[in-house]
Formats: sequence, C-alpha cells, structure tokens
Amino acid sequence: NLEQKLVMELTSIESVRWWHRIIVKQGFFINGFINHYPDLLIKTESGKIIAVETKGGHLKNEDTKNKLELGKAWAKASGNQYRYYMVFDDGDNIIEGSESLSVFLELIKNM
Repeated sequence: NLEQKLVMELTSIESVRWWHRIIVKQGFFINGFINHYPDLLIKTESGKIIAVETKGGHLKNEDTKNKLELGKAWAKASGNQYRYYMVFDDGDNIIEGSESLSVFLELIKNM
C-alpha cells in the first residue's frame, strides 16, 4: 500500500530526522470544519514538521478535497516550519494541490 511504500522510502532519506505514524482518531489531528487525522508526521534535519496524508487514486472525492484544503490552511497558519502534503501514488490522477509519491520524496530530500 502507498503508506507503507512511503515509510520504506523515508527510512533511507538523510534529511528525515524522524517520522511517526498517527493512529487513526488518536493523538494528533487538524481541527477545523472537519477533524483530519493525517497518516504521518515527519521532522526533517532542518527542523520542518510535515503532516502527510496518503491517498489512493480511488479516493478522489469531496472529503479528500476538504482534507487538502484544511491541511494547507493548517500549515499556513502554523508558520514557515510547517508543511502539509497530500500524496498520491505515482501514476494516479492526482488532485490540484497534491503531489505524486516521487515528487514528494524529492521535496523531502531537499528540506
């Protein structure tokens, strides 16, 4: 699955200090017009905190768009050390504002 592929890649990226899988409906969540529990939190060596939501291509719906909007608003309100990414698998038809897995991994390597 996509989340597992992402985690396996993160373990070999030098710019990643740590990553943490968020247990659904426990611990960290973004509270807004919906409660959004991203899949992972990542901290980079440069100090950035990144919330990541992985999505399969079949999950492109209004709920997905709402989570993306809320995540981007959270990152903007939190300051320049915070980021939010919604990540789809390579080859999936992604929604505007999200990233493919390979593009996301390149972004992380440069943070």
